[in-house]
Amino acid sequence: MKLNDKLIYIDKSINENIIDLSKYSYYEIPAILMYFELEEYIKIILELNKERDSKITYDEKQDLINQYIVVYKSCKKKYNKLLRNIKDNNLEIKYPEELEENKEYMYKNKVLHLFDEGKSLHKNIQLYMELKLKQRIEEINEELYRLKSIPSFYINTFSTFIGPSNPSRYTKDIFFYKDVNIMVSDGNRFSVFYNEKSKEETKNTLLGIIAYLNATPYFYFTENYNFNKKIGHLYEQFDLLDILRLRDKEFFHRKDDEDKLFMIETLIKSNKQGSIYFEESNHEMLFELYHASLKQFEPLPRCVFLYRVFEYGAKYHYQKMERPTEYKVEDAIEYYVDKIMKHKYNPLYFRTYKKTANESKYIENLICNLKKEVKIIKKEWNKHEYLKNKSIGEIIYKTGRNAVAHGGCGRLNARYDYLNNYKHINDVNIFLELIARYIIEILNPQLTNRVERRKKYYKNIF
Repeated sequence: MKLNDKLIYIDKSINENIIDLSKYSYYEIPAILMYFELEEYIKIILELNKERDSKITYDEKQDLINQYIVVYKSCKKKYNKLLRNIKDNNLEIKYPEELEENKEYMYKNKVLHLFDEGKSLHKNIQLYMELKLKQRIEEINEELYRLKSIPSFYINTFSTFIGPSNPSRYTKDIFFYKDVNIMVSDGNRFSVFYNEKSKEETKNTLLGIIAYLNATPYFYFTENYNFNKKIGHLYEQFDLLDILRLRDKEFFHRKDDEDKLFMIETLIKSNKQGSIYFEESNHEMLFELYHASLKQFEPLPRCVFLYRVFEYGAKYHYQKMERPTEYKVEDAIEYYVDKIMKHKYNPLYFRTYKKTANESKYIENLICNLKKEVKIIKKEWNKHEYLKNKSIGEIIYKTGRNAVAHGGCGRLNARYDYLNNYKHINDVNIFLELIARYIIEILNPQLTNRVERRKKYYKNIF
């Protein structure tokens, strides 16, 4: 039977004035209501999915897009008719007679938490079904949007897993950028999906955007299991909070190994269906450079990549905005040092267990802490025997570019220990970290407020 004939048959077979749940037992009704959908259309979608999985090339799968659209539109039309009828009291919902005798079971059921004991059982079921129909329509609208605007979602195939951890705590979340998407595949592991026409840069940019938002490095799994395990374990041992830890004067003298700081996964805003669409960026290289800095767990290599983010910003932002007659690196650095203290960043929350009477948990914003450290470092440099005669721009330039990227001379090439030289490089990195994130956000305004800012939503995240 052709697709159109199938849809005509389904349309005629579904009674738009009756939803019959009477064949189910009363204890099954909560689940039936919660997962209610028009199964006839779902079967057609599953058939299309099976046919799509049998295809290999992009063009073969592309041919199925219009069929998906036709099915979803037909299904949406039927849901809308049911919804209109239920609002006009022209739709009867039949359920087993024993349900009235066991209505307390319905009111106490956690699945139906919206049930109001002040209303009759019939009215509650009617209102719940109305909400469910609206939900199904919203879900179809989401699928139609993807089919029309991002058809690659229906064409892409699984490529590889993402490590060392999932980019979101919510397995329903799907990240989109151009024709690449990242979502859960097997089990609860997130994976990347793309097609033969997708570019490697697109795949890397999507992962880089997520890495920026979470301030966490990620990698695509290779076929070498042992390498994946090693690199994953390495990434999990270090995080962006290290730049705060290295500011602690007692850090290397402390004998207890208990870490009091823990990064909290950023809550990236999604729509009701868990879809997160990132608009196209004109500065994709920024995300790759910054992502590379997150993968460096020592201050020296991290400084190199953070400085490269600054260089990118100086070229594509500072010089275009300020149009200096004579470009000086120190001036560009000074410009950004001023901007970072005024800019309202996307937050990066972390948990710190401070010693109090009750060992209370505290949630702090890493960005705010780094701004505080900037003020302290400026005072320290003003009292430093050598640095007090240098400008902030000159210090960061000579450390970030000359001393780090190119090295010193003689034994200075090897003199990078944590307690002394690395401490200074880490101080510079605090400036560069804020500069890098400022440049990313100012050149990608579409990412503003893409994360949940309100601290209260992070209190129960561990």
